[in-house]
Amino acid sequence: MKNQNSMEKLLNQTKKIDENNWNNAQYLNSINMLLTSNDLGTTKDDGLSKKFEELNNRVEDINKLTSDLLEDLSRRHN
Repeated sequence: MKNQNSMEKLLNQTKKIDENNWNNAQYLNSINMLLTSNDLGTTKDDGLSKKFEELNNRVEDINKLTSDLLEDLSRRHN
């Protein structure tokens, strides 16, 4: 992108997405702890645990993609 101003705005907005991704990961960790019983680490609800595990996997994929995008934008901005 030739317009440096636009590139900087893209970079700043993507950084905000990255911050939000980190918060989402923290919330998922808290939910996972709530779904895990103190009895040998077993789950309290297998159905919910599986859905949250799938959500966690997708959030991790989004975090990786966002990180890759930030690297690319940073390289192009400099």
